[in-house]
Amino acid sequence: MTPTTATPDTIPVASTERRVAPRRQPAMGTVCRIEVPGEGPMALALVWNISATGISVLVSEPRPAGTVVTGYLELTEGDHMQRITARVIHVKKLETGDYFLGAHFEPRLTAEELKPFVAE
Repeated sequence: MTPTTATPDTIPVASTERRVAPRRQPAMGTVCRIEVPGEGPMALALVWNISATGISVLVSEPRPAGTVVTGYLELTEGDHMQRITARVIHVKKLETGDYFLGAHFEPRLTAEELKPFVAE
């Protein structure tokens, strides 16, 4: 484990990369429709970055860490759609009032499943 460093005015931050797969920029128009059982219609999330093992999205409603969500990756223009299941790993409230949500895919996406949703 890599040691953390801190000064009186900072929070300790680990200096190692924890991701198993490299993050990729999403293709233009990539969105994620998230459904949580018992919460009504799917919420639309803007994909911030994506990898075979997970996704980061901007959402208007938070989901607690540990929540399992299902839904679809979609392109707003085109016919690509991929069913996903993911476990929320972290949530951060932004100054805009929206939330940044990071989640791990369960199971991870294959290269073919991921391909339509990443920028060239």
